[in-house]
Amino acid sequence: MKKQTRNILVIIGLSALVFIYMLKTDGAANLWSALRSARPAWLIAACGLMAAYWLLESQILHLAVQKFHPGQKFACTLQTSMIGQLFNCITPFASGGQPVQAYHLVKSGVPFGTASCALMIKFIVYQSVLTLYSLVTLLLRYKMFSAQVRGLGLLVLLGFGVNAAVIAGLLSLCCFPKATRRFLLWGVQVLTKLRVLKDPDRAREQLEKELAGFYEGFAAMRHHALLIFQMAALTVAQLTAFFLIPLVLYHSFGLTGAPAFSILAAGAFVLNLTSFIPLPGAAGGAELGFHLLFAMFFPARFLAASVLLWRAATFYLPICAGSLFTANFTSGAGRHGGCDAA
Repeated sequence: MKKQTRNILVIIGLSALVFIYMLKTDGAANLWSALRSARPAWLIAACGLMAAYWLLESQILHLAVQKFHPGQKFACTLQTSMIGQLFNCITPFASGGQPVQAYHLVKSGVPFGTASCALMIKFIVYQSVLTLYSLVTLLLRYKMFSAQVRGLGLLVLLGFGVNAAVIAGLLSLCCFPKATRRFLLWGVQVLTKLRVLKDPDRAREQLEKELAGFYEGFAAMRHHALLIFQMAALTVAQLTAFFLIPLVLYHSFGLTGAPAFSILAAGAFVLNLTSFIPLPGAAGGAELGFHLLFAMFFPARFLAASVLLWRAATFYLPICAGSLFTANFTSGAGRHGGCDAA
């Protein structure tokens, strides 16, 4: 709990610094004028895209859980997904979402093995689709963005490299399980000698547990090709909904003329940029990345307002919504068969 409180304080502090910087750069009057000029219908559409993102995320997880636990209710999976949204936002590298989701699924009546397997399948599918999606946008728009924003291309490539490295690691686990296991255990030994790990035995136990869950999920994937295809297709739709939010905000200011795919690609680049920022919600880095990339499309008078609105829709709104679902669960209303209360 202390760690989560610290993360929340980091988010609040960095968000305040970004807001103060924008006030000093644009002036309070200009920023307020730009925010007021945004058309409500388009802002509602931005929130609608975020809601679509949540529903698609929930359906993707629900497909995996229901395949091995047919009695699962969508309302339960929706609550699991939304609780994950909160903890993804308030932990570095979104590392807190999956353990909390596994805990919620188990409390809802899903066997632990099924819960961990479903979450692992979802993670593998999401990471694979995100990497391929990012690769397509890089191939089609990298030259354009790297020419416009000096030095940004290297940062985008670094972010893409992080996601690609995750996939490479997953592939190595699949193709070279024994060698990968030895390498990971060696890594634990090195971190212990460097005094980074205080409890190596617990780390090894956790590693073995995660590897077992991965192989269980991978084995299930090999025998359910249709399920993987369905999850991948929904993940493409989910990411597209997320990347279209800046386009909707662009139109909210009455702006036209920018290519829709270029704005979508910029959204994908921002996500790549934030992949290697070790702060809760990539606080600070996400705003800076958006500001740098979308300066190509938004006039200066609307840029700061667009950053605030984008962050409100894609970060603060999930925190608020996830908090409501988490409060419902911790109060007891959403436990076991009461998930429908969410």
